[in-house]
Amino acid sequence: MLEPVTIRDNAKKIMVIEDNCITLCQLRDYLGEQGYSIIPCKRCDDAMTLLEEVTPDLIILDIIMPDVDGYELCKWLKSHSRLKMIPIVFLTAKTSLEDKLEGFQTGGDDYITKPFAEEELLARIQAILNRINSYYSISMRDELTGAYNRRYLKERMDEEFYRVRRTGRPFSIVVLDIDFFKNINDIYGHYAGDSVLVEFVRFLQTRLRKSDLIARLGGDEFLVLLPDTTSGRAYFLVERLRQSLEEIRFYHKKDGIATENQVTISAGIACCPEHGDTEEILFTLADVALYNAKKSGRNATKIAEGANEGIACK
Repeated sequence: MLEPVTIRDNAKKIMVIEDNCITLCQLRDYLGEQGYSIIPCKRCDDAMTLLEEVTPDLIILDIIMPDVDGYELCKWLKSHSRLKMIPIVFLTAKTSLEDKLEGFQTGGDDYITKPFAEEELLARIQAILNRINSYYSISMRDELTGAYNRRYLKERMDEEFYRVRRTGRPFSIVVLDIDFFKNINDIYGHYAGDSVLVEFVRFLQTRLRKSDLIARLGGDEFLVLLPDTTSGRAYFLVERLRQSLEEIRFYHKKDGIATENQVTISAGIACCPEHGDTEEILFTLADVALYNAKKSGRNATKIAEGANEGIACK
């Protein structure tokens, strides 16, 4: 198994599964030069092992392999909820119409025969990834704020629970809302309120890590997903956000009338596996922690206790 090319952290990940070393190195080098992070595999069983840990943005898959053939691996991928949406491009010497039809019937998104032109392969990869990006932008994000929606949050939560089971590395969720947000709508109108929500999400995006996820649960309530983060570390991050927010003013102008709003947040934190290992438990405990933050006077952060402790928080 070859080492992946080192690319910047935000690069799209492409897994290349190819038993021919020359072709594998060609794809690794060429696509790496185009800015992709390449995960090269010479065998399907190597790929299956790596897929326990990583989720590529796209897979290039040969059909004629020494262990499991590409068709079978494609079926295996489509049978796993975490992996089934990864687009698959077959790259193979099998050229018959029957082979191509089988490739599409097993779940392939494209089918390219060898020998191939690098430029054509790149164009097809970019077209697939652009289409997927457009789909996610439309179906996975909140229309107003650009934060992720509940649907995408569910997918990412499933991935994090899976990662905890495999590696033991924790993750935390933070349920937070804007204190007295209703007053902004009542006094300044919903346009001002919407503007505050948009600017608030931008505030979070500029201060969180690229690996963190911001989702809008509804109204002024948001959830922040923090991978590889203990509850203590999450508390430190959220407190830093809360204190920074106290220094921020959100401005809005409509029909020549300008408004200025200062907002604060209350937040509740729950961590997997520290507090629980299901979505229901984590959400419940984070909600209770949020309730206690509000009960303590708002503009506060609380960490949930374990599920066995009921509603106790600290």
